[in-house]
Amino acid sequence: MRTKDLSTLQTFFCFVAISPGIWYFFCDGIEVMARQNTRAIDRNVAFQTVAQYHKAKRNGLAKVACAQAGAASTSFLRANDEKDYEVWKNTERSECKIAGIEMASK
Repeated sequence: MRTKDLSTLQTFFCFVAISPGIWYFFCDGIEVMARQNTRAIDRNVAFQTVAQYHKAKRNGLAKVACAQAGAASTSFLRANDEKDYEVWKNTERSECKIAGIEMASK
């Protein structure tokens, strides 16, 4: 006859098996995963904007390149990437100067 009592080893494996679920649903696991996914999405959007800038630059459209450089700097700001934000803010200034567009001063 089989007993209905769980052994210590079975209890341990059961706990190990359900621990990730407990963490995910009850210990901010969802929020952690959402933050990581949001960061990845923000970085992806920033790099897509950079690609659009390069297309505009290749096609010789100065005003569009200025606008895309501004969009890239804003995208990196949203992604909390200060280093790339500064790089693209400087790119925006130089592109807008080439296009004859005055930027607001600091």
